[in-house]
Amino acid sequence: MEKRSDTYSLAYECCHAVFLEEGRFPTIDAIRDRIGINSPAVIKRAMNDWTLHFVEKHRQKLENPHLPAVLVDASESLWKLAMSEAKKAFDEKENALSLRESEWQSQMKRLEDQLIENQQRWASEKHQLDQALKEQISKTHDLTATLNATNQQLKDVESAFNVNRENLSRVEGALAEARKAHEAQAKEWSDHAEKNHLWHLKRIEEEKEAARNEQARIMSNLNRSLETAKLDQEALRAKLTQIMNQVSDQLERQWKLESEIDRLRAELSTTDKALLQEKDRTVKLQALIKKQRRPTDHPVSDPRN
Repeated sequence: MEKRSDTYSLAYECCHAVFLEEGRFPTIDAIRDRIGINSPAVIKRAMNDWTLHFVEKHRQKLENPHLPAVLVDASESLWKLAMSEAKKAFDEKENALSLRESEWQSQMKRLEDQLIENQQRWASEKHQLDQALKEQISKTHDLTATLNATNQQLKDVESAFNVNRENLSRVEGALAEARKAHEAQAKEWSDHAEKNHLWHLKRIEEEKEAARNEQARIMSNLNRSLETAKLDQEALRAKLTQIMNQVSDQLERQWKLESEIDRLRAELSTTDKALLQEKDRTVKLQALIKKQRRPTDHPVSDPRN
């Protein structure tokens, strides 16, 4: 049923007063002067409705001249009462639907606020995780650089060790050649120095002892160098093992951070899907409300129209 404004009601009632008092059909100026409201469109609509109602009322009396006026008025009153009850029931249903729509809009607003809050919190957590991940990546790069430097040092030590081993091999070869030379010389002296056997023998023993001492000194120095190189190599290997363990720990923490990021992204995707479903449900509810309110597009005809 079409809703009537206060201006319409005043203008409609004033039409009857003008007709009774002045004995003529009402005009816009006459109605406007009486109600004190300048709204020509509303006044014109009220005048048209009153005129149609006036014509219909007298037409029914002309078509039914033998029907008592009281019965006609009673029928009209009964019709007005039925229309009033129907309008009341419709208004109650419309108010209930409006209340439900308000509740749904409030619920949707709460969900949207919660979504915004969650998105802000997730953005903050993601930023913190990104910062932590960047720090871990930087530390990993530093450890990688340290590891590369240590590997280079280890290679240098191994190269020096190989050089010392080659030097030792050359010295051992020289000692073997010297031993052969001394043995040959001793044999030669033994064959050609029978007369000076004791002197030559003593001299040979001194030379042999000196050679042994020199060989022992060289071997001792080489052994000390070899032991030092081995100790340095073991220390470097231990340090390399420690660095590799640190790198492994860093990589494991990085993997955990990436797993946590993936989990948060999955939760965000699930929340987004739930929000989309909730929005779809809200749209369907709004469509249902519009469909239920659609009878207002075809108002019940007023008996006065």
